[in-house]
Amino acid sequence: MSIFTIILGIFTIVLYAFLLMVRRDIVIPVVKRRKQDPFYLFLTGLILWIGFTSWQDLNGRVQTVFAALVMLSFLLDKRGFTEESLILFSLDNRGIPLKEIERVVLFQEESGLIKLNYFRKERRGPILTFDYSLTELVVFLSTHLNEGSKLEILTKDDQDKNGQ
Repeated sequence: MSIFTIILGIFTIVLYAFLLMVRRDIVIPVVKRRKQDPFYLFLTGLILWIGFTSWQDLNGRVQTVFAALVMLSFLLDKRGFTEESLILFSLDNRGIPLKEIERVVLFQEESGLIKLNYFRKERRGPILTFDYSLTELVVFLSTHLNEGSKLEILTKDDQDKNGQ
């Protein structure tokens, strides 16, 4: 086996270990859009098909398997709140500390999903969608955010008044 194959194998093992640790730390997960999953599965199948039909030696086939595992790692993507931070993507090793969030705005849709928007350093973050109880989310945020942070809850009536 070549040194590249060994490095790719070590990278793949470390990547999966890190992704599984991040998944375990998340207390309140963001709703995951499953639209990309078939695309990643298709690419994984394509990598395996091309790799196994073109490579004849063991080294090339092992590299193909590792490349397919790296592509499948996108299916382990998980975002959400941990006890200390907000993870916006799986490879974010620090996240956004909850103590730095200045303001949080929550809106519950008719479908029951909760849209969350946060402000940090006077900048708005991305809108996150949660399939979680509003009361439990409010309790979590009120206990984990800084004491001076604002927590606003918008209702459908507030949205209708603003003409949206």
